[in-house]
Amino acid sequence: MSGLTVETLRDAGALAALREDWNRLVDASVRPNVFLTWEWLHAWWTHFGQGHTLNVLVVRDPEGGVAGIAPFFIEREGGAWPMRVLKFLGTRLVSSDYLDLLAKPGREREVAVAVLRAIREDRDRWDLARLSDLLEDAVCLQSLGEEARGHGCAVEIVKDQWCPYLALAATSEEYFQALGRSKRSRLKRAKKAVEGVGCTYTLADSPDTLGPALERLFELHAKRWAARGLSGNLHAPAVRAFHHELASTLGTQGTMRIYQLEREGKGVACDYVFQRGKTVYFYQTAFDPDPAWEEYHPGYTLLAHCIEDQVERGAREFDFLRGREEYKDRWTDTVRETHRLTVVPNEHVPALVRYRGEQAVRWTKCHVRALMNRGKR
Repeated sequence: MSGLTVETLRDAGALAALREDWNRLVDASVRPNVFLTWEWLHAWWTHFGQGHTLNVLVVRDPEGGVAGIAPFFIEREGGAWPMRVLKFLGTRLVSSDYLDLLAKPGREREVAVAVLRAIREDRDRWDLARLSDLLEDAVCLQSLGEEARGHGCAVEIVKDQWCPYLALAATSEEYFQALGRSKRSRLKRAKKAVEGVGCTYTLADSPDTLGPALERLFELHAKRWAARGLSGNLHAPAVRAFHHELASTLGTQGTMRIYQLEREGKGVACDYVFQRGKTVYFYQTAFDPDPAWEEYHPGYTLLAHCIEDQVERGAREFDFLRGREEYKDRWTDTVRETHRLTVVPNEHVPALVRYRGEQAVRWTKCHVRALMNRGKR
C-alpha cells in the first residue's frame, strides 16, 4: 500500500492554505503551465463557480505532506434529466489548456490510484467524469484512465484540440538565422512601416500597468468582433473580472505580460501572454480592425516583437495554445493534440445508458458525414 490518504475540499475558503504546495507541484511537473496554478484555478472558481460544487481532492503522504491535487468541481448538465459531471476547474469560459491531476514526480500512478479510489467511494455525488484538455503524457491519460478501465468503468478517450507551438532558439542570433532571409526581410519592412507612422512598443508586466493594458485589450478585442457582428469571448463582466484578478496575483510575479503597439497614446494592437518555466503561452491577441491599418499588419508585427522578447528572456518555447488559425501557421507547423477522457462507473446504470446513447449519436453523425464527403468526390 502507498500510505496515501485523500481529503476532499468543498469549501473554497480551504483552498488558500494550499497555494504554496499547489504551485510547488505545478513547477515540479514535466510541463509546468499557468492553467494549473493556484492563482488561475482559484480565480476561475471565484468568478465562475456559482451554482456548482467544489470537489478538490488533496492527496497526502503518511507525513501529511501534499503528494497530489485533483482540482475538480461538479456541474449539473442537461435539462429535465440532468447529470452530475465531474470536471476540472478552469474547464469552461476562459480557454484553459493542458489541465491534469497534480502529483509529485515519481508518484503519479500512486496519486492517480488514490484519486480514483476516492471518487469511486464518493460516486453518489457524481454520475460521470469528463476531463478535458489533457496532453498525451497527462497523469489522467497515463494512469487514471487505465486504472478506471481496470475497475470495470466505461472509459473513452477522444481527441480534443490542436495546439501549435514554436521551439525557440537559445540566442537572438540563432533565432533570426532560423527565420530565413525572406521572413527576416518581411519583418524588417513591417517594423519599419509601423515605426514610420509613429507607432511604439510598450510592455505591461506589473499590477499597476496590467490593469489599464487589459482594458485596452478588451476594447480592441470588442472592436474587432463587433466588425463581424459578434461579441467575442472577453465581453462578459465575469471574464474581465477574472483577468483583472490575475493581474493582481500573477502580475506580481512578472509572469503575466501584455505587449502593446501604440500610436499617439492609442492602442493599435495587444498581445497577452503568460510564462511558466521556459514556456511562454500566447493567450490572446487583439488589434484595431480599421481598414486603414491593414497595410501595416499591426498584429503580425507586434507578435514578431513579442516572440523576439521571449527569446531574449531565455524562453525555449512559444506555445500558441488551442486553435489552428491561419496566423499561427505563419510561424509554425508543429502541433500538440489534447484529449478528453470520459469515465462512467459501471454502477451508474442510468448515466451509462445515457452515455452509450450519446456515443451512438456521435458515431452515426460521424459516419453520415463520411458518407456525404465520399459522395462529393
